[in-house]
Amino acid sequence: MRRFLSPVVVSILVSTFPLTAKTTWNNPPWRAEPYIQHGTFRSSALKTEVGYNVCLPPEYHAQSKQRFPVIYYLHGYEGNESSYLAYAKYWRDACKRLGPSILVFVNGGETSFFCDSADGSVPGERLVVKELIPHIDEKFRTMATRDGRSLHGYSMGGFGALKLGFEFPDLFGSVVAYGATLSDAASFKKHLPRVYAQMFGGDAGRFAESDPFVLAERNAAALREHLAVMLIVGSKDEFLERNRALRQKLQELKITGGYEEVRGAGHDKDDLYEPAAFRGFEFSARHLGRKR
Repeated sequence: MRRFLSPVVVSILVSTFPLTAKTTWNNPPWRAEPYIQHGTFRSSALKTEVGYNVCLPPEYHAQSKQRFPVIYYLHGYEGNESSYLAYAKYWRDACKRLGPSILVFVNGGETSFFCDSADGSVPGERLVVKELIPHIDEKFRTMATRDGRSLHGYSMGGFGALKLGFEFPDLFGSVVAYGATLSDAASFKKHLPRVYAQMFGGDAGRFAESDPFVLAERNAAALREHLAVMLIVGSKDEFLERNRALRQKLQELKITGGYEEVRGAGHDKDDLYEPAAFRGFEFSARHLGRKR
């Protein structure tokens, strides 16, 4: 069931820029939106300010004692906290139809795959788990429990959402992964060698420590009890077969989940979000704030 990255996907991932770009950690939006606030926290790992964007529902100010569940959005390859704020329009619609939540756009490092690099220079996992989440829980009125947090992500962010959700089932109650870039170590090394060297030290064993397939097996008992997982992928996505394989694995492990193939969609977030984002938020809403 192994699948190698095709030349088409490599071009999608790396486009015209280098395989290991220098991350800019603080990226305010170029255009102001009244419902999007940019903020920063001081990273102890990086010794610098790291940016994020937060969207608060109208009820946040109207109901001063209420606490709200949080959805963390993980960006794609070469992205940052301001790369795709258009996802907020789907959140706004979901808030109206499903109830209020807080949406946070994360900066995990442009090519980190939301892992901690072997040399410690790119703490993609630590930034989210150890630094950003405690900051958000302290600064805003959140439901600061596993059942009050959901992870959403696209492409590299889909990989990251699955990786973090499977690795830390005590922190998150649900995951929605769009077009997750799932790969085995050999394929990753072949097509993204510099990223493989930087993030995983060129070590297949270290890569396995972040592989959603491996983590699902390792933490299956906890995931069955605590985590719900939805995979959304295009029928023409180059990563379709690996997403199907993960779906099968989750079914075998009896982990609660949903799955949708968007007909005609390739590896493109707009092709996925327009028809399916609401169902992603709906999936999270069914699990946010509910202890299972």
